[in-house]
Amino acid sequence: SSTLPSNFSPPLPVAFSVPDPSGPQRVLPASLYLAGFVFGPLVWAPLSEAPAFGRRRVLLAGAVLFVLASLAQAVVSGWAAFLALRFLAGVVGAPPVSVFGGVLADVFPDEVVRGRIMMLWSTTTFVGPLVGPILAGFASTKLGWRATFWRVPPLIALSLPVASLIATALMRETMASKILRRKAVKLNKENRNTGRRFLLVATLTKSKRTTLSRPWRLLFCELVVSLSSAYMGFVYAVFYMLLQIFSRIFEGVYEFSPGMSGILFTLIGLGTIISCFIFHWYDGVAPRLTAQHPTKREEYLRLPLVCAGGPLFTLSMLWLGWFARPDIHWLVPLASMIPYGVAYNLIYVGIINYVTDAYGVYSASAHAALSITRSVAGALLPLAIEDMLGALGIAWSCTALAGVSAGLALVPFAFIAYGERIRAGSRLSAALKPNGGGGEQGEGPARVAAGLSAV
Repeated sequence: SSTLPSNFSPPLPVAFSVPDPSGPQRVLPASLYLAGFVFGPLVWAPLSEAPAFGRRRVLLAGAVLFVLASLAQAVVSGWAAFLALRFLAGVVGAPPVSVFGGVLADVFPDEVVRGRIMMLWSTTTFVGPLVGPILAGFASTKLGWRATFWRVPPLIALSLPVASLIATALMRETMASKILRRKAVKLNKENRNTGRRFLLVATLTKSKRTTLSRPWRLLFCELVVSLSSAYMGFVYAVFYMLLQIFSRIFEGVYEFSPGMSGILFTLIGLGTIISCFIFHWYDGVAPRLTAQHPTKREEYLRLPLVCAGGPLFTLSMLWLGWFARPDIHWLVPLASMIPYGVAYNLIYVGIINYVTDAYGVYSASAHAALSITRSVAGALLPLAIEDMLGALGIAWSCTALAGVSAGLALVPFAFIAYGERIRAGSRLSAALKPNGGGGEQGEGPARVAAGLSAV
């Protein structure tokens, strides 16, 4: 849904007769959708960690609302209303991204298994943004842009969200405190005549203020989350900037159609598939590294591949920018998308797994903090890419992006060097220790396990 409006022919601003359809107007539908991902996680992720709601209710509510928002975009008649619906779709489409890390922390205590599941999830969710430009390019040319939201759905705007809705409805609750709370309510009903009362200890019930503010406190007070958010936000924004760069290269320089340009863009997917094999190989290497560095187990379990992905990301941007010329065959710049896809997934999955390991039961809020920065960057930076390409050209624009990525590539190296010390000073990480010390009101796994008490 995020990339669907990026490759329409004619562009959406032209279809809506916007007075100035070029520049920022063209990327507003994608940017406002991502802006919704800024605000959505601020509510969805904390609610998923509250025992009164849990993961399942949040996912189910988001799925229902996303179906309605997707279909509404097909029938709206005004540009402003369409943009408002794009923002709303982002808000209600945020729960899977915000909550999934918490679900994995609930269900898969084994770090290796959790890492593999996260890798598969990241790879499959990457398919959607890659398919969006293809569908937009071909369907809008043959059927009109509304078809991608209405007539092509049952395939897109209806069947896939409804499939998600059905899957979410069948999903069972995974959050321990929510399950214990539900069990306590059931036992209280069954034993109301015996005088026995079952209740959750007070530490499991958070104040609304503490719960809803947690993503912000993680973002601004936890250095691991702050630096991870900055790095991931930039990498994520570059992906959406690539949509316009790709269009400028393959439709402008090499004169491909929008649909064919969208097909070429999917070569990034080959890189993400290759990265899956790299992750699988590293699962065999990681035990030796973590054994050699027991005090930095989390760092060596996740971050070496992020360290490798940083330079590869920088190289791929330079490759794309400097070989995109009429006198060079189009396959040469296109090939840069393979290492780009590898690097993107190595960085994305590695950082998410590291944050999940570091914050455990609080990982949904940690992921919400990541999502806030990621979505702000993804919404705002692409607004400047058209002007940037006009002022600097393709080669120097890609060089500027490569320079920023080279600086941010130092983040995982810093975590390997100082991450153990940083995490030791974190109140929320301390709450995840077996004794449950620190954190918010002393909540830790041991407290959750002992949460159901007979009085």
